[in-house]
Amino acid sequence: MLSELRNHPGALLISLALHALVIGLMVINLSSVDKLQDTKVGPVAKTVQAEVIDQQQLDAKEKQKQLEEKRKREAEKKRKDLEAKKLADKKKKEAEKKRKAEDKKKAELKRKKEAEQKRKQEAERKATEKREAEEKRKAEEKRKAEEQRKADAAKAAEEKRKAEEARLAEEKRKAEEARIAEEKRKVEEAKRQEEERKRKEAEERRLAEEEQKRKEAELKAKLLAEENQRRLNSLQEAYKLAIFQKVRRNWIKPSGSEKIPECWVRVLQGPGGIILDVTFGTCKGSTATYRASIENAVYKAEPLPKPGDPSLFERELNFNFRPE
Repeated sequence: MLSELRNHPGALLISLALHALVIGLMVINLSSVDKLQDTKVGPVAKTVQAEVIDQQQLDAKEKQKQLEEKRKREAEKKRKDLEAKKLADKKKKEAEKKRKAEDKKKAELKRKKEAEQKRKQEAERKATEKREAEEKRKAEEKRKAEEQRKADAAKAAEEKRKAEEARLAEEKRKAEEARIAEEKRKVEEAKRQEEERKRKEAEERRLAEEEQKRKEAELKAKLLAEENQRRLNSLQEAYKLAIFQKVRRNWIKPSGSEKIPECWVRVLQGPGGIILDVTFGTCKGSTATYRASIENAVYKAEPLPKPGDPSLFERELNFNFRPE
């Protein structure tokens, strides 16, 4: 409220004047009341006086209210008028600013257009000068190229003549080299063929000698193998015979045995001739007592004889026991 009154000094003056008027009326009313009191009247006069004072106060308050509302309306109107004026000034300034911007833009476009036109004219002038200079340069280059072409043609003709002479000389040289190379090749080919013939003869002799040596080695190996096999067979026979004889020496003929049948004995031995097991194969007509006598003879023959060659050792031995 106070801020609005500060912004509108005219409204402030009107408000102050209205307040002074109200105060004056109240003073007058109070003076009238004092005079009535001084007069010594009765109770009826006092009641009427009080009603008059109340009515006057109500009228003063109503007037004060109306004045206050009027002041507010006037202040609101002034505020709105002021805001409208500010808005109008703002729009005017913005319009002026926009107009100036448009004028500046138009001036800038005009300046750019003139500059572009000037640039185009300058470019056309330079292009004309460049085209004329280029035509002149091309004409000069054409003249020089023609002179160069003639010089090159003369040079090429001279070079062609020299090249032809050089080609003929080269062909003659190559033909001579080819003739010499062919003669050399024939000599070397004959030499190579002679060397190849000698190499083949040497190779055939070497192969024949190797074949002869191989056959001799095979024959020698065969004879040695046969000799070794005969030796092993003889040792094996001697080995089995030694075992049989040792068993035979330890065999005791059981009493009451008239018939002595043949029995195939299977002996399982360990290293050093240790007897691990004794079993029988075919043993027709034998008795348990007879077979027991053979088994006892085998165990008594422990350790069994060793073979003359360790390779002949047999873990399982089979022999035909024939005491007679």
